[in-house]
Amino acid sequence: MLHIALTIILVGACVTHFFGEQGDIHLRMDKAVSLPINHSNLSLFLWDFQIVYDGENPVDYISELRLLDRSKQPLVIDEGTLRMNKPLKYHYYRFCQSDYDSDERGVVLSYNYDPWGIGITYTGYALLLVTMIAFFFQKQSRFRAVLHSLSSRYPSRWTYIGFGVLAILIIVLAIVMTHVVTPKPPLQPVLQTPLLGIHVSVIMLSYTLFAIIAVLGIVGLCAKKLSIISYQLSIVLLYPALFCLTAGIFIGAIWANMSWGRYWGWDPKETWALITMLVYALLLHLPWLESKVQISNLRYKICHHICCIVAFLFVLFTYFGVSYLLGGLHSYA
Repeated sequence: MLHIALTIILVGACVTHFFGEQGDIHLRMDKAVSLPINHSNLSLFLWDFQIVYDGENPVDYISELRLLDRSKQPLVIDEGTLRMNKPLKYHYYRFCQSDYDSDERGVVLSYNYDPWGIGITYTGYALLLVTMIAFFFQKQSRFRAVLHSLSSRYPSRWTYIGFGVLAILIIVLAIVMTHVVTPKPPLQPVLQTPLLGIHVSVIMLSYTLFAIIAVLGIVGLCAKKLSIISYQLSIVLLYPALFCLTAGIFIGAIWANMSWGRYWGWDPKETWALITMLVYALLLHLPWLESKVQISNLRYKICHHICCIVAFLFVLFTYFGVSYLLGGLHSYA
């Protein structure tokens, strides 16, 4: 079901790419502009634009639009309000606030016409979320098998206490990291959404888990007696870490669709987050590699630990390297 969900997402992306249309349109007050789509008979008229301030800092942009649909007989005239992170929808058209003129009498809107792609993609998102949650209740999964092995090997109450302390430590570290990386007020208008906290928190939780997995890899390489338990703990943490990163990426995609009218733009940060997700997904397929090349048990665990350490370098580059070297829309993060 995980693979089916990802396939549906890819199909939706292909439908958007090949059959959807998007672009920008510049509107000035008191002047109607036709939407530059071949099959469209829609015209837009900007009759008011406001910047909402909190003190001296802008927190929202509001465009009041009138839409004229000449494909309807008689002529249909509709009105709507467009705000940052709140796109205006008309049938299969979506309009998002993109920019405004310095004299505040004109705006640039991004438009999107995508009758099917977004619905297909969001269906894939929903199925992926449900499947990731349901995975942890699957009795025959590798995750449950390793977790059962741990509880059988170390059945004392100290094991459960240790897991409890580890869980608390992970949550505290994730909260601290979220507090550090979340932009402080005053926030840009595009950041004025509850999705900011959710997106950052889930991503930071995944990064925290990946850091602990890398530490377990170092411990497993340096102390062979701890190699087995380090490996098992690593596997137990790897699944929620990867699922959190995946969920964080797609929460960001939904946010981008609300803000800019497209859920993926190949921004350096989101691109490297996707690369990191694929690298860790490859780690979950290492047992398949073991069965094919018949790696000995100890050599396989050593290989796993090395891969976890190398994979964390992708996390570090996504977190630090992209911000300082590549920039982009996430340069504040």
